Amino acid sequence: MTARDEVELRKPPNSAEAEQSVLGGLLLDNGAFDRVGDLLEARDFYRSEHRAIFEAVVQLVEASKPADVVTVYERLQRAGRAEDCGGMEYLDALARSVPSAANARRYAEIVREHAEARAVIAAVDEAAAIAWTAETSPADKRDRIGAVLARLEGRAVGREPRAIGDLVAARLDHYSALAEGTEAPGIPTGLRTLDRALGGGLKPGKLVVLGARPTIGKTSLAGQISGTVAAAGHATLILSQEMTAGELVDRFIANTAGVQLEALTSGRLEDADWGNLSSGADRLAASALFVDDSPALNLQQIRAKARQVRRRHGLALVVVDYLQLCSSATPTERRHHQIEAISRGLKQLAKELATCVIVLSQLGRASLDRPDSEPEMSDLKESGAIEEDADVVLLLHPTGRQEPDGSALMLLKLAKNRQGRRGRIALAFDGRLQRWAESESDVSRRRGKGDE
Repeated sequence: MTARDEVELRKPPNSAEAEQSVLGGLLLDNGAFDRVGDLLEARDFYRSEHRAIFEAVVQLVEASKPADVVTVYERLQRAGRAEDCGGMEYLDALARSVPSAANARRYAEIVREHAEARAVIAAVDEAAAIAWTAETSPADKRDRIGAVLARLEGRAVGREPRAIGDLVAARLDHYSALAEGTEAPGIPTGLRTLDRALGGGLKPGKLVVLGARPTIGKTSLAGQISGTVAAAGHATLILSQEMTAGELVDRFIANTAGVQLEALTSGRLEDADWGNLSSGADRLAASALFVDDSPALNLQQIRAKARQVRRRHGLALVVVDYLQLCSSATPTERRHHQIEAISRGLKQLAKELATCVIVLSQLGRASLDRPDSEPEMSDLKESGAIEEDADVVLLLHPTGRQEPDGSALMLLKLAKNRQGRRGRIALAFDGRLQRWAESESDVSRRRGKGDE
């Protein structure tokens, strides 16, 4: 027998005896579930009949119903799986296989250890398959393999509940660091009223949704915030699925250099513009800003690009422009289900990478039917999950009024703010320079029901 034959004949790591002992203990004493429930999932069992039996036990226990030989058999029978699992005879044998459930935790640890070993093997096989793929670049292969290993690490690292005393001690240290100025409460956006409302600025692990109707200026506002964050030395990634990288650079140059956007795009530059253009371009080039203009990104691609920047430069902010242009790995599903999955995935990404994610979103036309046309969270297009997943929801709305300098008066509405107050912020937008500034104008609601 060759070495290759020996590898092919190896059985994946598993212990039928440990799996049987766990199930037998649960059938004898449902209270043992409290000792194994944090360790095991159905997928951790190697044998399919054991996975089905464990699922039946979990369903009964979570429904506060007894899970014994008879009730589990009845549950399996209703699912059409009783005979595949050995019927009443096998369930009875499981219950008789252990004298008590006293050692259920240790048996569960053995099952989990084998499951993790199989997961490592599967991850290595998947990584090898990616490495052998001829169509993709080495950089793409590294990112995809990194995602496989990150998923494996996330499965292996468990988190036990922590005592509130330990958490309080850690927070007291955090408060002291804030008071002493050794730790910043957040990353400033450059808009002081918004920063105060957000408790100091953008925070890691948070999902911020910026919604507006088309052509209102949400890309421009997100761009200025990104530029401010990047200029302060915090690595920022912009995923622009609508505008090209060149178009984004035009806006950044206009904002940074103080040169009119129309002059940049038409080439009709005055002599005085060239000096401003040069210094502005130098400042922009020195910032920690990264741009990707790939269209129709799916969640996996967004994760890969964010991890790539984070691995090389660190990562404080990711901007996704915009949500409804993202594609899905499950194109046959209804579009609102796809948007739900992407929205929840972006929230998970923010927590996983400890970065802030700003995702731009289109608003539906319902607001246009209201007397003042002011948007609400329910106007977020294609899915209510967006407002559920978001930590902060900002809605941008034109007031139809102008500032004394001719810039447009805009309303930035904090419709949701988990860690702070909601409210309304007046902003002045100079479209010629793509610049946003705070305004002292009154943007309180003049019609209809006030904010809750």
